[in-house]
Amino acid sequence: MERDSSVEILYEAKEITNAAITGTGRFNTTMAFYPSRSFYYPITDFPYRVNLNQQLYVQVQLTPAEPSLHLFMDSCVASPNHDYSSRTYDLIRNGCRRDNTVNIYRNGNRYFAQFSFSAFKFLRTHNQVFLKCDVIICPDNDYNSRCRQGCSYRRKRSTSSDHHTEVLILGPITLKGPEEAEAKTEDKE
Repeated sequence: MERDSSVEILYEAKEITNAAITGTGRFNTTMAFYPSRSFYYPITDFPYRVNLNQQLYVQVQLTPAEPSLHLFMDSCVASPNHDYSSRTYDLIRNGCRRDNTVNIYRNGNRYFAQFSFSAFKFLRTHNQVFLKCDVIICPDNDYNSRCRQGCSYRRKRSTSSDHHTEVLILGPITLKGPEEAEAKTEDKE
């Protein structure tokens, strides 16, 4: 006769959009593409159709804006699948840019993070690309938090225990066809 055993089922959410940090309150985290570095109006097109080598602007933020929290973009990867089971391409890893087209404008010192990257050759070989970013949210008064450490080629552990991690997915990004790219060029003339 076999010994007694127990079975557990664990469900791990892939995308958390409503979270809490003790003593700070509840908040939502959103991620969106923007048409320029001004980050005024988010792009609502679905899918987001872009030209090859077009600069893409991304902002992740807490909603509502919460000045007592800092948001740190720990990593961002691009993948042809929204499940990220196949090949991925690093844009940001450990807060450091991994692609030479990435520009990080804000990261770790406000309630939002902003960066841009170029629509790269990855799009030439795949019909669509999804973006997945891991962000860390920390209280602004925690000077030892991962949010304050910035880019780190060697992974450092935070001495703070009061932070929250979220995974956000955005996409798909698709490449415009030649006729769409030509129409845009004709419109400018």
